[in-house]
Amino acid sequence: MTVQVDKSNHHVKISTLALLTACVLLLVPSPAARALELQPTRGSPYDLAVTGRLAGVPAGETRYVPWAELRALPVARLRLRDEFVPGEQEVTVVFLDELWRALPCGPGADVLLAACNDDYASVFTRDFIRRCRPFLVLEIDGAGPAHWPLPGWKFDPGPYAILISSAVVPGADALLDASHKKPWGVVAIEVASYAERFHDSFSGRWAALSPRAQAGRELWINSCASCHPGPGRTYGGTKSVQAFPTLAALATVRPDFFAAYVRHPQALVANATMPAHGHYSDAQLAALIAFVTAEPAK
Repeated sequence: MTVQVDKSNHHVKISTLALLTACVLLLVPSPAARALELQPTRGSPYDLAVTGRLAGVPAGETRYVPWAELRALPVARLRLRDEFVPGEQEVTVVFLDELWRALPCGPGADVLLAACNDDYASVFTRDFIRRCRPFLVLEIDGAGPAHWPLPGWKFDPGPYAILISSAVVPGADALLDASHKKPWGVVAIEVASYAERFHDSFSGRWAALSPRAQAGRELWINSCASCHPGPGRTYGGTKSVQAFPTLAALATVRPDFFAAYVRHPQALVANATMPAHGHYSDAQLAALIAFVTAEPAK
């Protein structure tokens, strides 16, 4: 089995053999669900920032969860292979559904948005959390983020990483762009409303899209939004410097170039930092272009 770590595109790419060799080690008996004690100020670089729709917290304010508070939640120990370095690692994790239950989520909250220290982002809807059971990594081989990177590591996934694994939900690693649901360098979680944060992708020119443009919107939100904000004020990471109107103009005027760039950016621009998406089919690229250009329903 091989592992490829690419810090430029924020992905840890794992061969499909990893699906056969990752395994759950132990579900740790844990106390009943408890409420997290949110702190008004950061006390450590390993505190997880929490924002958004938090009951009892004024809008726009940030709270912080110390690592020890997260470690006191119900946890599981998993034995995974080739996630951080070649070979087997034992990880202590808290599932995002447990984290959700422990947070004071306010009315209308239905999505967790993970923000990373390099401006990468990941989107975790309640439905995705239920189906794919993503988890927040608290310890790797018994060591917390204060001790990362461990000897032999080529990158530091801290202060936190979120993963999905076929060891937990069969087939999770085979999802299209599963790596977009495996952010590392996670520094903050926003408890948000999907309808609010993605409103502009469903309104205005994007209110009545063709079926393939609707499929492209799902692809954008679950993949492209990791580095790109969408139309208007649609949520997205800011790792890319290309604004959405620029991408929309390119997709409109030169759709063939847009598709070729998404598939193999370095073949067209030698210093491009965007990862290749050579696995996208012609239909998926056409759907993505249809969304970016707001192709209307007929």
